[in-house]
Amino acid sequence: MAGVRGKSRFATRSSRLSLALTVTLSLLLSVAHSLACSVPVFRYALEKWPPDAYPATVFHRGPLTAAQQALVGELSRDGLAGKLHANVAVETVDLAQNPPAEALERWHALSQTALPWLVINYPKAAKLPDAIVSAPLSEAAIRTTLDSPARQDIARRLGRGDSAVWVLLEIGDPARDDVTAKLVESRLNYLAGVLKLPALDPADIANGLVNLPAGGLKLAFSVVRVSRTNPDEAAFVRMLLGSEGDLLDLAEPMLFPVFGRGRALYALAGKGISHETLDEAASFLIGRCSCQVKEQNPGVDLLLAANWEALLQAQGRSSPAPEPTEAAPETVTISGGALVTAPVASPAAPAPALRWLAAAFALAGLVMVTLWWRGK
Repeated sequence: MAGVRGKSRFATRSSRLSLALTVTLSLLLSVAHSLACSVPVFRYALEKWPPDAYPATVFHRGPLTAAQQALVGELSRDGLAGKLHANVAVETVDLAQNPPAEALERWHALSQTALPWLVINYPKAAKLPDAIVSAPLSEAAIRTTLDSPARQDIARRLGRGDSAVWVLLEIGDPARDDVTAKLVESRLNYLAGVLKLPALDPADIANGLVNLPAGGLKLAFSVVRVSRTNPDEAAFVRMLLGSEGDLLDLAEPMLFPVFGRGRALYALAGKGISHETLDEAASFLIGRCSCQVKEQNPGVDLLLAANWEALLQAQGRSSPAPEPTEAAPETVTISGGALVTAPVASPAAPAPALRWLAAAFALAGLVMVTLWWRGK
């Protein structure tokens, strides 16, 4: 027994390793939290993440006619796309002029003969191979691709300050669609009463990480229902279904949380639309932002026609911007239905200087733990 009593509590290698890992993990989690800014994800995205452009390619052979050139112009900044502020960028590929091999390969993959032909793909950052539009160049194809009633509604809601717009893509079965909508609306009403926005750090405001609208930030969710069979929404439906690789053949109601300047977080489908998944998505969207580049965060930018700068200006600005503490309850609208209230205050975030100080202490602690473990 004496030998047992005399043995160090952390004498074994596994014990020392377990302790080192525990301390290291605690330090890293502390640093991750301290380095996050106090601005909610949805608001940082609205102000700092411009939407990626959808590349539009017009394949043709030989010179375009004047009418065809006019249609191509509608996809440019000087045409309809520019007037609508749609995030699209157009290029033409003349198949008679020895186009680049990559463009020629794309054309052959289409297995089409009609020209001119319009193809609109997801932004390169999305790394999604499918096209949202592949059709003869026409005014109708351009208009329905650039804009639709549902997308106008989404942009309006985000522009007025909604934290997220939850797009419910219906399956076409009224009973299932209504049950899903009721579940979503009920849970979002509940979350509006229990979730809290982080209190804004005055240093983050001073550093330009956020510009408060008049009245401050609000916690607000809303739901937009979209029918898969609505011809006006055909391009939008295709865009949503292609946003992940396994959605096209899935016959289930789907839910897409949309935030910022029209960024779909991810898809929830069928039984995946639950209290737990709604809680997780909502908590992420209103939580502290890591303030990293957009591509390091989940989501796919949608093609929306919206003047985001004008929408932000229309919100107004409070000057000077106060730090929200015990803010008045804010209104949450669910599908244009009943109104509920939700408190939006939470503990303040550490100032930037303290964040870097915490990071330095964590790094020093990590080094000390490593040296101590190796010394054992």
